[in-house]
Amino acid sequence: MKLQFKIALFLSVMLVLVVGGIGIMTFGYMERTIETQMGNNAMDLAVTVAAIPEIKHALADQNEDKTVQTLVEDFRKQTRFQYIIVMDMEGIQYSYPSENLLGQRYRNGGEERVLTSGEAYVSADRNELISAIRAFAPVYENGVQVGAVLVGLLTDTVYKEVGTQIRNLETTLVVWLLVGILGAAILSLNIKRTIFGLEPKEIALLLGQRDIILQSLNNGVLTIDSSGKILLFNKLARDILGLSSEDVGKPLKDYSDLYAHQMLRTLDTKETILNQEIRLSPGKTILCSHTPLRDHRGEFIGVVSNIQDLTQVKLMAEELTGYQKMTNALRAQNHEFMNKLHTISGLIQLEAYEEAVDYISVVSDQRERLSGIINDRIENTHVSAILLAKYNRATEAKIDMEIDPASYLNRLPDRISEDELCSVLGNLIENAIEELVKIEGGQIYVCITSGEETLDVVISDNGPGIREDIADKIFERGVTTKMGSRGFGLTIVKEIIDEAGGVIELDNELGAEWRITIPYEGGRALDYD
Repeated sequence: MKLQFKIALFLSVMLVLVVGGIGIMTFGYMERTIETQMGNNAMDLAVTVAAIPEIKHALADQNEDKTVQTLVEDFRKQTRFQYIIVMDMEGIQYSYPSENLLGQRYRNGGEERVLTSGEAYVSADRNELISAIRAFAPVYENGVQVGAVLVGLLTDTVYKEVGTQIRNLETTLVVWLLVGILGAAILSLNIKRTIFGLEPKEIALLLGQRDIILQSLNNGVLTIDSSGKILLFNKLARDILGLSSEDVGKPLKDYSDLYAHQMLRTLDTKETILNQEIRLSPGKTILCSHTPLRDHRGEFIGVVSNIQDLTQVKLMAEELTGYQKMTNALRAQNHEFMNKLHTISGLIQLEAYEEAVDYISVVSDQRERLSGIINDRIENTHVSAILLAKYNRATEAKIDMEIDPASYLNRLPDRISEDELCSVLGNLIENAIEELVKIEGGQIYVCITSGEETLDVVISDNGPGIREDIADKIFERGVTTKMGSRGFGLTIVKEIIDEAGGVIELDNELGAEWRITIPYEGGRALDYD
């Protein structure tokens, strides 16, 4: 049997049971109420008849003429009761609806209590012939019981009087039942449409297939609902983000990392965020996209996130970048040496031997000083390579670049990689070079210091500095001081430093001076051959 019919049948059976139960209880209550009311009315009439003086005197005098019969019957005919029987203490009937039974003993039973103990009570007389409610009341004359009055009312007569109300109630219950069954059919149809006409087995199969597909994806997938609670994630997302099955159902706002922040931004704005590179921890980088989820009616129901682990790619890129940096450094150094060799060759050809010797000494001193700083004080080949490459680049551009002899780097902060530090240094020095090529006597100063708790970097130049109109928004994406440039360099620098928990400040009074402070938080010791 299909799900739709199962639901409709189940609800219909439940409605029949409920409405039937209500009907049975209602009719039972009505029957008890009617019989109680009938009994009370009968008792009131019996007490009234028992108090009539003529009846009391007749029973006391045992006067069996038809005075009582005439009096009682005239009185009864004005009521809706079927019989009023007056009897003496022996049960002899002084009044009866049929005169031929006058003077005979009452034979239907039930009168014993009123005659023997003088008790007034109501009883039901139900037999094969009639069903009636009877009220018995004693008759007293001068304090002595002389007989009893029996008032009877047939229940069939009463039910005929209330038959219209009972039929209305029956009709109402039937209508309720039919409406309920119709509602059950409509509800089952709506449920069927809500689940797209699928049967439970088909839904189970689809869920199984969805899970298999979800787990087989090469990317991590994480989904939250419209309230921001985690709905599901696949194994790859669990491994990348360090989640467990206990995280399902938890609010994403409980997680304070940048990934959760970006996903919650999509939840708030309902706008797609594509290809955002996020560093979760040192050495772990992901590329993620967040897309709003909508149901078949177009209503917003949550956010799905696609996650790619870039850790291995970044490691390979850093390695290749390191080679590229060293290659660029060697190229620039080779170009510089060729220029110097040409100068020395010219001096020798002009037989200016002393000038050639002096020139060689100056060049040698510069190279030894630079080599001493880079090789002995900077214990990271990637950072050494970028500094050497930028030094040679500055020299080619006729810019004096000084690396402070007090510079010292023996470890990196926990939350920044060597490639990211190289990106920061390269961007800031390159910006300075591009500004200084426009002027004569350009100078660049670089100082890198590993303190006890922080890594401090100072990069300054004697150029014109950052224009006042863009100084406050220099880190915004797209803002640039250079023609034709896209304005991403300083934005990348700011993002790297922010993710590392550091601070970057600009002093724009005498050229541009950048001051960077990054906390170590138990920085990683460097171990390079």
